[in-house]
Amino acid sequence: MNNKSENLQLLKALGRAIQERRLKLNLSQKQLAEEAGVDRAYISNIEQAKRNPSLSAMRNLAQGLRTRLSKLISNAERIEDETN
Repeated sequence: MNNKSENLQLLKALGRAIQERRLKLNLSQKQLAEEAGVDRAYISNIEQAKRNPSLSAMRNLAQGLRTRLSKLISNAERIEDETN
């Protein structure tokens, strides 16, 4: 697998990890956006692997999802491993 497709797989897994956590907390995209200080469309784009969030955006998302950034990344890696 080349770097571009590996990066896309990781972004897809990250989006899924964010979405799973958001749904577990019964948060809408709008509610998470408000908690994280970002636009709702940004959340949607991350969940669809259309955006590559910065580290600071990831930290804000993790806070909005009431979890640690390391846990969010770990969940994304688990999802990525499951799909490979």
